[in-house]
Amino acid sequence: MDTHKALVEHIQQNNIVGHLHRLSRLLGGLSEHRWAKDGYPDVRNGHVQLLRNLDPEGTRNTVLAQRAHITKQTMGRLVKELANSGYVTISVDPTDSRAQRVLLTARGTAFLTYLAATLADLNWAFANVLGEGRLTNFSQTLQDLLAFAETRQQQQDL
Repeated sequence: MDTHKALVEHIQQNNIVGHLHRLSRLLGGLSEHRWAKDGYPDVRNGHVQLLRNLDPEGTRNTVLAQRAHITKQTMGRLVKELANSGYVTISVDPTDSRAQRVLLTARGTAFLTYLAATLADLNWAFANVLGEGRLTNFSQTLQDLLAFAETRQQQQDL
């Protein structure tokens, strides 16, 4: 029993992926709470994956799904939710009448502007906890790990 407990404690303390996942979940919940308080109660973290991948002239649903690394079905659900809430519109793609194009509305643009400001606030809060130098190093480290993981994933997809 003591060996099992020690093993579990070791895994919990040294599982960087677990720590990143927990941090992501905590920050996501805090973000959604702030968004709701500030007038965007219908936006969830998953919706941001759609909004941040839209081109100014609009983007096909399939392209959005590829960019966000989610299924077309999941992206379709996100598109419908945001369309119903007034953040995006859906129109026929002018280059292929069988395809749909997703476009930002004024409300969607307003949310992205707001999101940029909240991200600046979050970076400021992080800098207060870590200091500018540590935050810069942490951010670069995360980018390096993300690039490593994406490369590994691409190699598996070959």
